[in-house]
Amino acid sequence: MTRLSRIALACALTLALPFAANAQVAAAGIAASAPGARLMAGEVVVRATVIEVDQAARTATLRGPKGETQTISVPAEIKNFDQVRAGDELVVRYMAAVAAKLEKVEPTGIRQRVESSSAAVAASGALPGMAAGRTVEVLAVLKGLNKKDRIATLRGATRTFSLAVPEGIDISKLKVGDEVRAAFTEAIAINVERAAAK
Repeated sequence: MTRLSRIALACALTLALPFAANAQVAAAGIAASAPGARLMAGEVVVRATVIEVDQAARTATLRGPKGETQTISVPAEIKNFDQVRAGDELVVRYMAAVAAKLEKVEPTGIRQRVESSSAAVAASGALPGMAAGRTVEVLAVLKGLNKKDRIATLRGATRTFSLAVPEGIDISKLKVGDEVRAAFTEAIAINVERAAAK
């Protein structure tokens, strides 16, 4: 994961955790619900309103959907912070690991992991925003498969993890113990939206 991706993820966690403190996370770590946060197909969206900005200290005080407040430090890598003002709405989107491919392969006993990442920031002078993502392809062993909830648990080269499997991927012929090739995506986007004029 690139430095920018790590910064984006750190920002998302900083923002999302205070406002989703009451979140209930499913055993697979894929589903969550909380006031101000939603999960659809592995995506969590957290919204907060900017109530105070300190440009010199690079901090912003945010109000969550239930009125709770949190002051956050904004890293220098987040460009255009000088464009943020009280009343703006901050939107953080995080997409959990969602399978793009999950298919059985002939047993080899080999575990492999290939990762690529990308990032983008808002144009100079625009409201702050950034997006970062990564795609991972692995050869792994299927350790668990919840066909009803469409959650696959895989043991890869270095760890065991779970991911959501979209409806478009056929899992009817997969069984625990199969060696599989899986590709999944994880992404985050942070942007500031100007409050609508009254």
